Amino acid sequence: MVTTNVVVGILGNIISILTFTSPIAQFRQIVKKKSAENYNGTPYVATLLSCSLWILYGLLDPKDGLLIVTVNAAGATMQAVYLVLLLIYSSKEKRVQYFGFVILDIVFFGMVLAFTLVAFQEGSRRTFTGVLCATFTLMMYASPLATLRTTIKTKSVEYMPILLVLSLFLNGCVWLTFALLVKDIYVIVPNALGILLGSVQVIVYIIYYNSTPKASELDKGCFDKQIETRGIDIQHLNVKSTVARTEKRTLTRLDAFQVIRSPSLSPKRSTTDQQRDDDIEHGL
Repeated sequence: MVTTNVVVGILGNIISILTFTSPIAQFRQIVKKKSAENYNGTPYVATLLSCSLWILYGLLDPKDGLLIVTVNAAGATMQAVYLVLLLIYSSKEKRVQYFGFVILDIVFFGMVLAFTLVAFQEGSRRTFTGVLCATFTLMMYASPLATLRTTIKTKSVEYMPILLVLSLFLNGCVWLTFALLVKDIYVIVPNALGILLGSVQVIVYIIYYNSTPKASELDKGCFDKQIETRGIDIQHLNVKSTVARTEKRTLTRLDAFQVIRSPSLSPKRSTTDQQRDDDIEHGL
């Protein structure tokens, strides 16, 4: 017989997988451009580690951990695919950086696995891994808070990833319900805090949504600015044309008058010779 917690867990699997698929649109653009440009791949490294730890946590609880294992196995697989694409299409410097982070993930997960199996008894292993998983999950829910300060400062929700916020909020609600049904404190705490953080972000979004310029207003503003700029350019051209016509008119008026050159004495003729010629001309 299918129990309520199984139904909720399956619903949580579906919502979580949809959340994991949210970056697909961006990666399509990366593959199309054949360049990751300045795309940040650090969140995928952190999510890969978080999913790996949750898989370990689920395996330590054979009774209620199966649904936790399935969703995080899907999540870890998708993060690995995203990282492979980033390694292919990123610059050489970023490839080295991401490859180093992946190696750190593997080393850290191996250390946690070894420490869990060696240092703890069977009853305490879930406690240790549960604390780690809760910490990483809380960091995942808090990741959109980076844009919250920008939203409040600019009074604009343009840069708030509302779809991611809503999906994380809904994801937290479903998994909190599941955790309450199976009475798992390590799933309850991070998802309860995730719901609280998500609620704050949704409230901020609602507050500043109306103050965010619409796309049509932005286009109109740009169009008005272009008209204003072109108007200034036309005025500048008209001024230059007027000045050019004035200068041409001035030159034309000057050309209307003949230039009378005054006779100058030749350097080869003396003043006495010039006077003699004048006397002969007058019959003297």
